[in-house]
Amino acid sequence: MRKYVIAIAFAIAFILDSMVFNSIKIFGISPDTTMAVVVSLAILISAPIPTAIGIGMGIFIDILFNTCLGLNSICMLLGALAGGLFYNKYYADNPIVPAVTAAFAVFVKEHIMLFASLLMGRNLSSYLMLLVSHILPSLLITGGLCALAHLALKATLFKPLWHRDVDDR
Repeated sequence: MRKYVIAIAFAIAFILDSMVFNSIKIFGISPDTTMAVVVSLAILISAPIPTAIGIGMGIFIDILFNTCLGLNSICMLLGALAGGLFYNKYYADNPIVPAVTAAFAVFVKEHIMLFASLLMGRNLSSYLMLLVSHILPSLLITGGLCALAHLALKATLFKPLWHRDVDDR
């Protein structure tokens, strides 16, 4: 059951990233739902599984949409490792922890992409304008989506205490 929930979560995140948020951009801003799912799952079930799936999804996204192969997979790796730092911590049940972690991971991801763009010779006129108009809104929306994903995944991955079986008593 657990592996199906994880597979469905990543499939929904990929569909939202590639089809929904890619075509419906509000002021050119789109959240990174795959990063939100990677961070949330890393906090809930530890980092190895979300890291492996996140690296695979990152390479798949790079093959389909980007010119630099491996940048998204590195960013997913960093997001999973950042989320894995909070695995089994008592304060990680609060949805604010994964939201802030995902926001930080998106901040790092956008700067990695910005640095790669500069290395490829693209002209970026104003860092401050890019920060205010794209990076900060994107990380805020991704953080909000990660909080929602964390609550949904937590509710589906773990059985509530009041639904214990008779044999568990």
